[in-house]
Amino acid sequence: MTTDSPARLARLLNLVDREDEHLLGVRERLLAGDCSVSPDRVRGILAADSGIDRLESFGAKFGRMQDTIMDKLVPAFLTCAGEKPGPAIDNLARLEKLGLIEQADDWLQMRHLRNRLVHEYIENPDDLAPALQRACHFTDRMHTDYQRLRGYARDRLAIEVPGNTGN
Repeated sequence: MTTDSPARLARLLNLVDREDEHLLGVRERLLAGDCSVSPDRVRGILAADSGIDRLESFGAKFGRMQDTIMDKLVPAFLTCAGEKPGPAIDNLARLEKLGLIEQADDWLQMRHLRNRLVHEYIENPDDLAPALQRACHFTDRMHTDYQRLRGYARDRLAIEVPGNTGN
């Protein structure tokens, strides 16, 4: 463990707090609290410039938060917990075994959704609808798992985390 790993973890938690808040906010503006997404609903979203902007923002924020957690936060978290980080799939399996994330497979599926959210809406709303619906639900999974990691870092690793968001 490097001497700055607790400080790095605290900075990453602060960053993901903001990403989480922004992702939940844009999801609300895009889908108004309803994760049921049909092809007709997607066509309605794409009919307005503001809908396209919100969809693009949601896709970008979904991908960014997922990337930050998997590629930066999880390795820093494991290091501070005295674990040796490895490949993402191994890190996720370790967190699942520790009860800190619900299902590692969900996180792998989230990773596959990124390109669909960003690119497929241009070509086929029929394909985008189920992807957007899954991403909407995965946003809740990401939020819940992140809050569990955040709480563990605060309570068990003595990482100073500002505020008390999302609990």
